[in-house]
Amino acid sequence: MSWDPGAVCQIDEDNLPQSFWTYPALCFTVWGFSVPFALIIGSIGILMMGKAERKQVWKFALGTLGTFLFISFANGPMPHIPFLFGIGGTIMLVLYFLILWKNAAKFTENIHKLTAYTFLMVGFWFVCGLGSRQYQPAMGRGESPIDIMTYFVLAMWFFWLSERKTKDTPD
Repeated sequence: MSWDPGAVCQIDEDNLPQSFWTYPALCFTVWGFSVPFALIIGSIGILMMGKAERKQVWKFALGTLGTFLFISFANGPMPHIPFLFGIGGTIMLVLYFLILWKNAAKFTENIHKLTAYTFLMVGFWFVCGLGSRQYQPAMGRGESPIDIMTYFVLAMWFFWLSERKTKDTPD
């Protein structure tokens, strides 16, 4: 659950912060990072509830939190580089088609999974389009949404790894 930061943090054009560490910037940052942290913590809880090995829980916790924090801080004021989005999009499509190829027979049995992967890729496409709109009039201005592309590439990479690890079970 999250509250509207406009009501809680009072962010508007007349109330823009002078630095990251001042109100309301810090308030907005805490709000903005709360959902990803909650997702990671919830996933850790699911692993613990499912009685995963302690090593596996720690590996997941440190890996996801570390990756999230690294991407969040590394993105900073990075200029928009369209070529990186092309590379990321290509990697995502290759991984998508590898998943389809490996699971062609399974997808005929479970069309819902195929539909989910397909709609996820369609969603990736439109989110990337939204992220690039701010750069279309004058490419290269502002901060790049490369962090979003990085999360999408990571998601497809781990989907691919999970599908590769799935063992075919005899009927």
